[in-house]
Parts: sequence; C-alpha cells; structure tokens
Amino acid sequence: MKRALLIMLLFTCGYVQAQSLTLNDLTNLAQLSNGEAHDYLVLSRKFKRDYIQKINGKQVENYKGLADTTKRETVIIGDGQKLDNGALLRNVYYATNNRKFLLNMIAQAKQSNFKQSFTGMDANNNIFMFDDDLYHIIINVGRGKGTGSVSVKQKEYSGVY
Repeated sequence: MKRALLIMLLFTCGYVQAQSLTLNDLTNLAQLSNGEAHDYLVLSRKFKRDYIQKINGKQVENYKGLADTTKRETVIIGDGQKLDNGALLRNVYYATNNRKFLLNMIAQAKQSNFKQSFTGMDANNNIFMFDDDLYHIIINVGRGKGTGSVSVKQKEYSGVY
C-alpha cells in the first residue's frame, strides 16, 4: 500500500510545473543591465530570447519561457526612464496565462516589505499595486481566463514615483 502511494506521488509530482520566476527575481532583474539580465534568464532560468526591438532608442528584449506551452511565461527587459544624470530607471514586465503564478506573485509581495497601495478592478482585470522605497509593482490578474501581467518599475528615490 505504501509503495503504491509513493509511486502515485512520484507520477503526480512529475507533471507539476513550477513558476519560472518569483517576484524577487523580477525586482533583481530591474537592477541588471540587459546583458546581465539575458545571462540570468537564459542560463539560470528556462527562457530564451524571442526577439529584440528598438523603442525610443532603447533596446527592448523579449524572452519566452521554454516550459510547457499551456503555461506560457514571457519577460520583457530594457525599457525604462533615463534620468538627467544619465542613469536608467529600469522596468521589467512579466506576463503569463497561468492564474496561479499571478496569485503566487501577489502572495510574495504581501509577505515581503512591499506595502499594498491599491486594490481594484477594471473591465478586464483585478489590479493590485505594491510599493516600497525602490520599486512600484502592478499586478493585473485577468478576470476571465486568468491571464495577466506583472510590471516592476524602479523608483528614482524614496517616496517618489
């Protein structure tokens, strides 16, 4: 009996797919250059570069998860706001069609030092906003099929977005 339960557990766990990135990963990506973020996503995580495009003079890179296509994940890096001193406040975008992954991100934000600054909804999404001194995070969870996105934006300095 124990052997049968163990075998069933092994088969069940073999089909479970974990989310490729955590909220902490996304905030870390916001601090990295495009090259460093590329290495992190491709070498450490299960992503490949899908395409590169120039937007307002910035090289924006799109990455696609290599995992099961029914649980699609994409990451966009390279966008941001250039400051007068030449520094770049980076933005990282994450999108998935897996509602559970988005709910995990919300739970991670609540467990960390982020303060929930807004909860609401529009016609298509439930919207959750979180802030701390360094980042502004928006998590959109689709009200229909469960698709959604996470946007992580660096702040210039404490208290200002």
